[in-house]
Amino acid sequence: MLRNLSLALALSLLTACQHYDKAAHFAAGAAVSHVVTQETGNPTAGCLAAIGVGVLKELVDDVGDPADVIATGLGCSVALAF
Repeated sequence: MLRNLSLALALSLLTACQHYDKAAHFAAGAAVSHVVTQETGNPTAGCLAAIGVGVLKELVDDVGDPADVIATGLGCSVALAF
């Protein structure tokens, strides 16, 4: 559990890097999806959590970017593959 939280924290800090914005969103989506899938045993819940986090993050941004939501949501494909 601690490993999952530290991974999620490390990847969430990457979202501050503007140069790698979409990659950071993808990585954050993968991390959220992985943690939720591991905790619930339900990959669908993991993907929905990744998409939800992406949507919520863009809602609190001054200027939302739909491509960021897509990149975050696509991160769940990593958790589905493994």
